[in-house]
Amino acid sequence: NRASNSAVTLISKYFTGSVPATPLQQLVDDACPAATRALLQFANDIGYAVGYDREQNGRLVQDIFPVRASETEQVSTSSKVMLGSHTETAFHRHRPRYVVLLCLRGDAAAATTYADVNDIVELLSIEHLAVLQTTDFVTTVDPSFMTKGEPDAEVVVQPLTFTNGAWVLVYDELLMRGTTERAQAALAELHRAVKLATQRVVLSDGDVLVIDNDRAVHGRTPFMPRYDGTDRWLKRALVVRELPHGDVLGRVIQMRL
Repeated sequence: NRASNSAVTLISKYFTGSVPATPLQQLVDDACPAATRALLQFANDIGYAVGYDREQNGRLVQDIFPVRASETEQVSTSSKVMLGSHTETAFHRHRPRYVVLLCLRGDAAAATTYADVNDIVELLSIEHLAVLQTTDFVTTVDPSFMTKGEPDAEVVVQPLTFTNGAWVLVYDELLMRGTTERAQAALAELHRAVKLATQRVVLSDGDVLVIDNDRAVHGRTPFMPRYDGTDRWLKRALVVRELPHGDVLGRVIQMRL
């Protein structure tokens, strides 16, 4: 069982195969199929790898590398901006339980940031903790789900839930807002706590990073892309423990909020 008790788990040098030049744009054909197979095998050992119909055409394994057109956007293919801390697909009722990143080519300047919900909760007052366990908050659809002009939406969320003896966090640093003054104040404190609890890890070639999407938020530091075939390149799999009923075609989850 490759799922650990940690919110974030690093496995060094999991993939040792050859890696071609980093692509400059999303390709129809897989540029590194051996890595895709390795990541899918890993993902399916801890659950079910899934795609989302409005993100990268529902691909089960997504390629993440810098793209010129999105250098300063809040999407995974950005580079020159800080990618804000977030729960993966915080707006969606069928969020992945795990985010699995396989680093094909690393960049020392591009650190993956993460914060454990238990560390975050320790930094919150009882009053703010109570407010964050209400539904006085909304978030919007991730920009990566709207690349073809699809509509945005506001979705009601509860940032913190204590269930089965553990905290679950739903959070997006840039897209969430409180719907009352009390909620806005609590969200400001949550922002502060996330920043204080944030740690960094730099992925090297072949490393796998497993993020428990219920228990940790993640982001990325800025870095300078070169667009010469040597840029940072990750493959990403989103994993659920059980396939949802009714909102999935094969392994592709449909966009129903």
